[in-house]
Amino acid sequence: MTKKNALGIYRKLFSKKIYFLLSLVLVAILSLSLVYKNVTAENAGQGLTVSPPTQEVSIDPGGTTTITAKLRNSGNNTLPIQVHVEDFTAQGSGGEVQLNANSPYSIASWTKVTPSNFELAPGEEQEVTATITAPKDSAGGHYGSFVFGVVAPKTTGSSAALSQEIASLFLVRVNGPVNEKLTFKGISAPAYSEFGPVPMTLDFVNGGNVHVKTFGLVNVRDMFGNKVADVVVTGTDVFPGAERMIQAQLNKRFLIGTYTASALMYYGSQNQSLTAETSFFVFPTRIAVIIIVVIIILYLMRKRLKKAGKALFK
Repeated sequence: MTKKNALGIYRKLFSKKIYFLLSLVLVAILSLSLVYKNVTAENAGQGLTVSPPTQEVSIDPGGTTTITAKLRNSGNNTLPIQVHVEDFTAQGSGGEVQLNANSPYSIASWTKVTPSNFELAPGEEQEVTATITAPKDSAGGHYGSFVFGVVAPKTTGSSAALSQEIASLFLVRVNGPVNEKLTFKGISAPAYSEFGPVPMTLDFVNGGNVHVKTFGLVNVRDMFGNKVADVVVTGTDVFPGAERMIQAQLNKRFLIGTYTASALMYYGSQNQSLTAETSFFVFPTRIAVIIIVVIIILYLMRKRLKKAGKALFK
């Protein structure tokens, strides 16, 4: 066999191998596409939405109040629904919550849900009511959640389980000797940025026994004391015993120099004020380097440019 014939056979085998591998890749992509469509269709079949996602009420010690939530079935199948109330506490510093039992701010044992079981047809809505009765010696914040679950079909020898759950939180403030104590640990921003926007973080810790909402603004001034912007910080709940980091942002693209951010925040039923301050530096380093390089090049070529100018305008 000649070298030319051997090379031809090798090319044919290589081409067949490539076609085979491409066929396998195509089959895999089509299979993943079908799986994705099936998963999407199944999720659409159990599309539950609840409103409102969060609500807040006040109650006197020994008093009774009711709150409601509405569940909607946006899917294609009739779903058996089970409802119960769970306690929740703050989790992490980003405002996350965790459902748990027997929290220090429990409310589940005070609450009765009606109805607790029902079927929801496609496109249908169902309103659920929680009746809350606060003990006479209670005060401060207590936190719970409606938990709506789709009851999975029973299999032989097994009990009913929930295949999908969705929650609607409620925050209850029991009037009385509450302790509103929010500490503003400070405001921070990157020490150096090349361009804006500049992110800022406001750090709070709630040392009281009730949730409080904090809001306010961050005043940003340049190195000459001129106001650059007032950044509004919208109302955010901070739960007792928890730390909460609230994000804000100076939405300016081109900034140069040192800036001072002064935060004035309010919280609680008495609108108590808290302040904190930080500084940061912004400088477009890459643009500055390019400008300096261009200036140096022009300076080094000044004689040639001068001669070229004279020759051009002779």
